[in-house]
Amino acid sequence: MTETTVGREPIQIVEILQPICANVFGSSPCTATGEKCYNTRATCKDSPNFALDATPLSLFFSSGKVAEIGVTGADYIIPALRSVSTAPTKINLASANPDAQGLGQRAVCNISLVDHPHTDRLVDPYLSGRSFDPYARASFWTKWMVRNRYRQNVQIRVYEGYAGQALAAMVKRTYFLQSITGPDDGGAVTIQGKDILARVEERKAQAPALSPGKLYAALTDVATSFEAANAVEADYSATGTLRINREVMTYTGRATSTNGVTFTGLTRGTDGTTAAAHAVDDAVQQCLRYTAQRPDDIAVDLLETYAGVSASWLDAVNWEIEVDDYLSSFALTRLITKPTAVTELLSEMQEQALFNLVWNEREALVKFKAIRALTEEPDVITAESNILAGSFHLTELPRERVSQVWIYYGLRNAVEDSDDAKNYTYSTIVADLESETDALYGEASIRKIYAKWLPSAALVNTTASKISNAYRDIPAQCSFQMDAKDRSYWVGDVVSISHHLDVDQFGDRQLRFWTIVSAEETVPGEIVEYLCQDITNYGKTYYILASGAADYDPDNVPFKSAYIGNSLGLLSDGANSARIT
Repeated sequence: MTETTVGREPIQIVEILQPICANVFGSSPCTATGEKCYNTRATCKDSPNFALDATPLSLFFSSGKVAEIGVTGADYIIPALRSVSTAPTKINLASANPDAQGLGQRAVCNISLVDHPHTDRLVDPYLSGRSFDPYARASFWTKWMVRNRYRQNVQIRVYEGYAGQALAAMVKRTYFLQSITGPDDGGAVTIQGKDILARVEERKAQAPALSPGKLYAALTDVATSFEAANAVEADYSATGTLRINREVMTYTGRATSTNGVTFTGLTRGTDGTTAAAHAVDDAVQQCLRYTAQRPDDIAVDLLETYAGVSASWLDAVNWEIEVDDYLSSFALTRLITKPTAVTELLSEMQEQALFNLVWNEREALVKFKAIRALTEEPDVITAESNILAGSFHLTELPRERVSQVWIYYGLRNAVEDSDDAKNYTYSTIVADLESETDALYGEASIRKIYAKWLPSAALVNTTASKISNAYRDIPAQCSFQMDAKDRSYWVGDVVSISHHLDVDQFGDRQLRFWTIVSAEETVPGEIVEYLCQDITNYGKTYYILASGAADYDPDNVPFKSAYIGNSLGLLSDGANSARIT
């Protein structure tokens, strides 16, 4: 049974991966005695020896009908699922949408279940030794929530497939538990899950962390060492940068002292700040400095070190390949002098280094996508073979057009407002003034960027030029639906679309390049809805043809082939020839 089988019967299964202890109650190393626990952290009677099992307990839920059918790969299914609804990831390409966060919209799932009595089968490893009947005590979810109090970020998997299909063959999407509501008097339970990037929301992830140290004694404006109370060595790096009030300073050593930690080898008033005197109890904040580092390395550090995202959720190997191939010149530099939301730091870096971080809930990995020209010819999706009739809608995004890119760079003072043009030494403007004339768009559309990550004029010019080229025209957006037979296409993929509603000036269908920025199974197992954004102006990478290659044929143009045009830069059919940029 697959997406292409006639008469397929769609089914949904939810799997909750409950964390459990690897120990056995009362057996070494567990020293607990008395009434046995449930091998969860909330019920543990020997917390110092609690050991998280590498393999969590899988709890499967579906409708009663599916529970009766049985699914290979899920031996015990609880028939308590009412419905699953989802809101998809939505990419904010190049941070072009001023109304959206730089990281885009988070993928969300809402799972509705019904509460019920339960025998504690599977969830109680010591069921046979209990002196009472668990079926007669409370209900499944009232007991589960007490036993699993520490449940935030528990992994949730939503499977969508067909009756008769093995679990491993179904489409799987991964989320992380955010909240449980209920059960209410009617037995309704609602679980909400989000994608892994929800962990970088401001209230959850800050970089650097707030430092605990405070000046033990007053500090003069020329001192080269000082002692910080209320701190230990582990609170600060061995060498680094500190901020006290509005002064930034570097240090070469730190060591445990009588009253806390002593910092030595100070260089005062660095990074555009001025050395000043400071009073007892003034905060001593560790700063976070990146110097000429790759965007993928910085993103990994921010997500792993400060947002607590496990490396297993990051597609870091392919991140490195993407940066090597398309962003190798982007060596980023930034000094962060106070705790700042990781989502803000990543969003600014995405805009300035031109990439997107995307959670792919099907692969359960964060992907890294550079804003770049195409190197491979995308698949063509057609109205006749793929798109459901009446579902295609084409719109324009006038607010994302850019006629001028203003970039300010060279931060003067690390503690002053970094979103104030007066705090920058340099500025660069890339403008397409012709597009502002009455003959074209008739108005300016200015995009300002405060380049906190870009240290050089070369990088600033690269970013400004790429944005200007990509958004010089009003970008288009389209939405459409496809049958589940085509649901292999997903967020971040690039496609071409052939549809009678998208034509050129001659009325012929035009094959533009589109990035899928959002995808959702609106009818699980049957219909997938897509939202795509036009990236034709990103261009494609051309290669000079080998000697002896055939002349230009407008009806048979190999992808990425560069042909020489006439003195006007045009080919025989009026199309633009290859240009060296």
